[in-house]
Amino acid sequence: MSITVPEYGFPASYNENSIMLLVRDPHCIFAYWEICNEQMDLVAGEFGRPWGEIPLTLRIYDLTGLGQDRDKAHGSYDLTVHSLANNYYIPDVMANHSYCVDLGVISPEGRFICLLRSDVIQTPRDSLADGSGLVMADLLDRLSGNKAADIAADRKTFSSDGVYINSANIEGEDD
Repeated sequence: MSITVPEYGFPASYNENSIMLLVRDPHCIFAYWEICNEQMDLVAGEFGRPWGEIPLTLRIYDLTGLGQDRDKAHGSYDLTVHSLANNYYIPDVMANHSYCVDLGVISPEGRFICLLRSDVIQTPRDSLADGSGLVMADLLDRLSGNKAADIAADRKTFSSDGVYINSANIEGEDD
């Protein structure tokens, strides 16, 4: 007796128009997209060429502190990708900045025609915390009821500013 088990998996395509951005690290963004067959056929018809011969353009906008308004972007630049590609690593972005991407084509007249528009993403900073909050290594001693006077005078605590401090000399730790 033979049992046939159906195969399940992810489809190669959902035939939808979408573009997503993911932050890989403070200086690199990963973009992936899908363009539905209808839109590919429409663009190919407008250009009079097969879809695979039409280069796509990723337009990257720096929108740091501006919300979603691409017209007021601090700057933008273009990357050319093959129309059969569906993803791209965008290198050399700045840490702690906001970015969005339009995927489109350049018309024969040189005009950018947007096909897909991403949401805005924020790259993380590439530095340590600014030290605005003091992180104490002797937190457990404090929680257990020990006072600074009970802690050895030579014991040192590390702050997020990268400075060692003597835990017996912390302000506000009076008996």
